[in-house]
Amino acid sequence: MCQPRYGIWIPVGGNYGAMNHPQSPRDASFERAKVLIQLAEECGFTTTLIAQHIANPRNPDFDQLETWTTASALAAVTNQIEIIAAIKPLLFHPVVLAKMALGIDAISNGRFAINLVSAWFKPEMEKSGIPFLPHDERYRYSTEWLQVVKALWSGEVVNFQGDYFQISDLKLLPRPLLVYVHTLLVHLIPAKEYFHT
Repeated sequence: MCQPRYGIWIPVGGNYGAMNHPQSPRDASFERAKVLIQLAEECGFTTTLIAQHIANPRNPDFDQLETWTTASALAAVTNQIEIIAAIKPLLFHPVVLAKMALGIDAISNGRFAINLVSAWFKPEMEKSGIPFLPHDERYRYSTEWLQVVKALWSGEVVNFQGDYFQISDLKLLPRPLLVYVHTLLVHLIPAKEYFHT
């Protein structure tokens, strides 16, 4: 029987549950994220999730750490805890993201995973000038995006011709140690096709 795993959210946008608690000031700093993840690791937590937003979804005047630079930095200051970074495919070309994930996977010595989210916070996309595709198209885009990323993680030469992406004779190295995908595409793609251990 599988044992439960326990994790924490990194407060990249400041406080969440205790947002207005007087003893928990709003703090979206890297220093706070580092202290919390190191404490979680020390206490035996096995995983952490880092949400992705361009701007703070609660209040545009609040600080918001960038997910992927934070994940990379946290990978370098931890030893055991798994680091899961959320990714909204509309924000990154799959080639760029695949290479970034390989780098964080190497820094973390195989403790890195991605959590694919096909977007939901329309205002941050619109304010950024990034087209917010209709729901079904967003999931088709995400499906193809994930196919490209997974192919590039194989360490083999990739040629891919899709509706959204065209990749020619591209090979990314080093190969991943363990990077894998937590996906919210379950209703369109059987999740087991995108997991490996």
